[in-house]
Amino acid sequence: PALTWYDTRPKQQLENIISAMDIEHIYEITGIPAHSNYSINKIKWLQDNISSVHEGWKWLCLAEYIAFKLSGVKRSEYSLASRTMALNITDMNWDEQLIHAAELSPSLFSPLVQAGVAIGTVTSDVSELTGLTTHTHVAIAGHDHMCGSVAVGLTREDQILNSTGTTEGLLVVTESVNNSGRFFRARVSNGVHVLPGLHSLYASLPSAGYAIEWFRNLFELDMSAFLRMVDTLRNEQDMAVASALDGIFIPHLRGSGPPDRNTWSRALIYGLDDKSRPQDVLRFVFQGLCFELRNLLDLYETLTGNNYPVVNVIGAACKNPYWLQLKANILNREIVACNVNEAVSKGAAMLAAKAVGVEVECLPGTSEEQTRRYLPESDAVTHYQAIYTQVYKPLYESKMRTERLCNGVN
Repeated sequence: PALTWYDTRPKQQLENIISAMDIEHIYEITGIPAHSNYSINKIKWLQDNISSVHEGWKWLCLAEYIAFKLSGVKRSEYSLASRTMALNITDMNWDEQLIHAAELSPSLFSPLVQAGVAIGTVTSDVSELTGLTTHTHVAIAGHDHMCGSVAVGLTREDQILNSTGTTEGLLVVTESVNNSGRFFRARVSNGVHVLPGLHSLYASLPSAGYAIEWFRNLFELDMSAFLRMVDTLRNEQDMAVASALDGIFIPHLRGSGPPDRNTWSRALIYGLDDKSRPQDVLRFVFQGLCFELRNLLDLYETLTGNNYPVVNVIGAACKNPYWLQLKANILNREIVACNVNEAVSKGAAMLAAKAVGVEVECLPGTSEEQTRRYLPESDAVTHYQAIYTQVYKPLYESKMRTERLCNGVN
C-alpha cells in the first residue's frame, strides 16, 4: 500500500510522535519541521489501519521500491531518507530514538546508500522482460528537486532553484546542516543533497501547478481554451500594470508553506464583482503564486544572509512566458528559465551515470540554447512592490492571525 505525499490522514500519528518528543528536538535531529506529509507518519498510519507489520518487512520510498523490483536489493537513498522524518541528518543514519517514539521498529528501514551508487544489477526475470542484460547496473537517483538542480548545474551556495510542478519550491545548496532555532521557526527543510558532501535547504508551496489545475477544473477549461486565456492575459499585461489593484489571491488550497507552514490554512480571493471574468480570476491566481513565492524568497535571503539576483526555474513554468515575466516583475529578480525537457529525469540520468564511472560533476549543465532570460520591468516592479508591501503582506498576516484563532493555535 502507498499514501500520496499530500495525504493528511496521518495527523494523529504525527501528534502522537510530538507528544513523545519535543517538536524542536525533532527538527534538531531531522532538519525538517514535523509534518504529517513525512514518511514516518504514513508508515505508522499504514501499520495502524491497514495491516500489522510482519517479520522482514521493509519500508521503501517509491524510487527505492522500483530499484528493488529491478535488482532484488532493498536500499534507501540519503536524500530521500532525509524526507522521511526518521533520519538523523547530522549522524547520517536512521534515528532509533525517533523511530521508537513513533512506535515503529528500526528493522523496517533499509541500509543507506548515496545517490547514483549502484546497488546491484537487474535480475534475470527483469532481463527477460525488458531485454536489458543482467550486467545492467541499478542505482537510486534521489529526491526530485535535488536531481533537477543537478541537471541545471546548481552547485554553489549563491545559487537558487525554483522548481515548479504541482507544488513550487525554492532550493539552495549548502555545505552544512542548518537546524538551529531560527531555521526551525521559519519551517524550512534541510536535506541531504544528491551530490556527495552537500546538503540543501528546501521549502515548498503546496499549491502552484495545482492552483492552475484547480482553476481549469473550476471553469471547465480544456488545455487549448486555457492557453488561449493565458494569451489574453499576456496581451492585457501592460494595461494591468497601469491599472489600480483589482484583486488578490492567496493560494492556500492545500494549506500554507513556510514561514507559517500548516495544513489548516485556506485560500483567500479578494476583488471579485459582477463584472469579473474568468481571465481576471486567472490573473489573480498567477499573481498570487508569485507573491507567495516572493514571501518565501524574502525568508530565504533573511535566513541565509545571501542575495539571489538570479532565480533559476525548471519545470512546468518554463513553458509559460506570462508566468515567467510575472515572476521577474514581482520578485524583482532576473529569471532564467531552464527549458530542459524533464530536468529531474535528466539529473537522475546524470547521477546514475556515476554508477558506471562517469562523474556527474564533469558533465555539462544547461546549455545557453536551453535557457531564456526574463528581466524585471521597472514600471511593473514599482506597481507590484506597492501591492506586495501595502496589500498582500498585511492581508496575508491578517488571514493567518484569524486562522490561528479559529484553529486554537497560539
